[in-house]
Amino acid sequence: MGSLTLPQQQNYQISKERALKAIESLDLKALSDKTAAVIQNDYLLLNFFRWQIKYHPQNRSLEIPKEIYSKSTEGLILHYLAYSKGVKPKGDWINFYQIKDASLYLPVFNKRTINIIQLKVKNSTQFVDKCTLLGGERYEFTSSATAFKFDAFPLVPLLLVYFEGDEDIPSELKFMFDSSIIHNLSAEDVVVTSQFLSLQFLKL
Repeated sequence: MGSLTLPQQQNYQISKERALKAIESLDLKALSDKTAAVIQNDYLLLNFFRWQIKYHPQNRSLEIPKEIYSKSTEGLILHYLAYSKGVKPKGDWINFYQIKDASLYLPVFNKRTINIIQLKVKNSTQFVDKCTLLGGERYEFTSSATAFKFDAFPLVPLLLVYFEGDEDIPSELKFMFDSSIIHNLSAEDVVVTSQFLSLQFLKL
């Protein structure tokens, strides 16, 4: 067991240190400009979905609500602060497979996202109720679908879209992403972000 978890821990620490070094190379103004986080006093304030996150440069730490804290969440937020290029959303939506390097993660994406949500969402009513409870904002997508927008980060909106089926076509659930996402999150971090939201459905 130890031989399996130790490399994971080392990889996590290496990734965390890399991100922190990238963050430390910039002042708060530059970090704010490229992430759309807000400067308050001597720290950065940003929203991660419906939770408020603080980054304290003095002690290189994130203040994350206990209810959502995990190494995965911490790493994801640090990656956004470190590597986001500040590209604003364009309002044009793409599928996961259209994201650069997403092909590496296609086999696991639905398993870690859509399949999880479908454990709790069996129809459009449940979809609307649960997306609303999770802080989603109703979004006009197409007349044949019901969509909710979630702001994962200030520059990273995503859509959850529910296509109602009929006797011949089964209902379908999809994640959609603003095309600017490739500039603000890596494909791997898009998976982690989508999985985070999906796991919130299990708590309802």
